[in-house]
Amino acid sequence: MPAETSLQNLLQRCEDEQLHLSGAIQSFGALLRLEAATLHVTHVSANLAELLGPAADGLLGKHIDASGCLSGHALENLSAKPGQGLTLARITGSPAGTVDALAIRTDDAILIELECNTLRAEHIPLQQYQRPLLTVPYDDDELRRHHDTLLAAFRAITGYDRTMLYHFHDDWSGEVIAEAASQALGSYLGLHFPASDIPEIARNLYLLNPARLIPDIQAAPVPLIGMDRNPPDLTWSGLRSVSPVHLQYLQHMGIGASFSVPIRVAGRLWGLVACHHLTPRMISADQRNACVSLTNAYALGLTSHFASRRLQAIDSLDRRIDRVLEALTQYDDPLDGIEPNATLLMDVLDAQGFAMAVGDDVVIAGEGPDMDGMSLIDDWFQNECKEAIATTSRLETLFPGQLQILAVASGMIAIKSRSPRSGWVRFYWFRPAEPQEVAWAGNPNKPVVENSGVVMLSPRRSFEKWVEIKTGFSRPWNNEEKMTAAKFRNTLLRWL
Repeated sequence: MPAETSLQNLLQRCEDEQLHLSGAIQSFGALLRLEAATLHVTHVSANLAELLGPAADGLLGKHIDASGCLSGHALENLSAKPGQGLTLARITGSPAGTVDALAIRTDDAILIELECNTLRAEHIPLQQYQRPLLTVPYDDDELRRHHDTLLAAFRAITGYDRTMLYHFHDDWSGEVIAEAASQALGSYLGLHFPASDIPEIARNLYLLNPARLIPDIQAAPVPLIGMDRNPPDLTWSGLRSVSPVHLQYLQHMGIGASFSVPIRVAGRLWGLVACHHLTPRMISADQRNACVSLTNAYALGLTSHFASRRLQAIDSLDRRIDRVLEALTQYDDPLDGIEPNATLLMDVLDAQGFAMAVGDDVVIAGEGPDMDGMSLIDDWFQNECKEAIATTSRLETLFPGQLQILAVASGMIAIKSRSPRSGWVRFYWFRPAEPQEVAWAGNPNKPVVENSGVVMLSPRRSFEKWVEIKTGFSRPWNNEEKMTAAKFRNTLLRWL
C-alpha cells in the first residue's frame, strides 16, 4: 500500500473512532447510568464504591433509591432535553470530602457523574472578570484586547501554565490567535495545526459539551460495568475517557493536564480556549463553570463584533456595487464598458484580473486567462458547476495541467445569473498565485509508524515551528469578499 494511501486510511480510522462509546471514564469521578423510564441502574464505573461506599457494589439492576444518597425524587427537576444537567450538591460524604453529583439527560438515559470535592473553595470574582467581556469590540485592536482579557481571566481562575485561543479555519485547521503563558514556556502564537489534530467526531462533541477537563493524562481509565456488553453513550459526559491517540499527542507536547472550553458563534464551533499545565492539575466544578460563563460572555461580544462588521461591509457594498453596475449601464452593450471600467470592476473583489461573458462573447481585462483559457473556464462554469457562485484559491484542482490558465491565475470567484434577453451572464474575478508561508506547530504530516508489524498512526513528536511554503494558491478570498460576490449577484438579478 502506498505511504500516502496508508496515511489517509489511518487518518480516516482516527476520524471514525467512536469516542462516545469508549466504555470507560476518567478517574477523577465516578458514573452511574440510569434507564430514563424506570430509573434503574444499568451501568456503574468500577470505582463507584470509592465515593458511595461498599453498598455501591450491588446497585446494578436496582432503582436509584437503593444508593441511599440519591433518589428518583431528586431527579424530578431534570430537564427532558438531551444534554441538560442538574447539579445535586453534597449528596454524601467520603473520607476525602463531600461528594457532588451532576445528573445529565441523554436521549434514553440519565447519566449521574459523581465527584469528590477535595479542593479548597476559593472565591471567584466572576462579575469582575465578566464585565469587560460584555463590551463589544469595535475594531481589530479592541478585538485583540477582547481575546487577551478572556485568556487572562482563564489563567487567574485555573492557574494553568498556558491558555490559548484556538480558532478554526474553514478547512477545520486551527490557529493560535492569542496566548497567555508563563515566560519559561515556548510560544504557540501564530502557529497552525492540521484539521486531523481535532477530528470531526471530537469537534462535534465540543459543540455539544460545555467543557473538557483532563486533569492527569497519566491516570488510568476506569472501566464501566454494565448489565450487558454494550457500552453506554457518553456523548454528554464530562468524565468520558480520553482517546489513546490524544493522550499520546498531549504527552508529545509535554503536557500533564489540559482543560478546554468551546467557543460557539452562530451555532458553529468557532474555536476553543485551550489550557495546558505541565503537571497534573485538577480544577473544581466552580472553576470550570466560571470559565464556561466567561466564554459565553466573550462569544456574545465576538458575535456582535462580527455582526457589526458585516453591517458596515454591507452598507459600503451597496454603494460600490451600484457604482459598478451604473457604469456598465452607460453602454448599449455592457461588454463595451469592461475595459474602460476595468480597475473599478477588479477593485470590487481586490482582484488582478476580470472577465465578463454574455452568450458566446467574452471580454477580459487585467491579468486574466487568455481566450482559450476562458473558454475552458466558462464551459466548466456553465455546464458542470451547479452553483451560481464558485470560489477557489487553487484553480489547479479544477483545471489540472492547463498551463494557459494556471500561468496567470490561481484564484477565482465566478458568479452567473440568467438574463431574460441574453441568457446566462457570467462575471469572473482572478488572482495570481502567491507563495504562502504557513507556520505549523511541527510537521503537520503525521507519521505512519510500524510497531510489531502493525501499521498505526502516531501523533507528531515535535511541535516546534515548522514552516511550509505553499505554491499554486492565490491569496485566499476572505468572508467579506465572498459576501461581496453574493451581494453583487443579488444586485445583478435586479439589474438584469
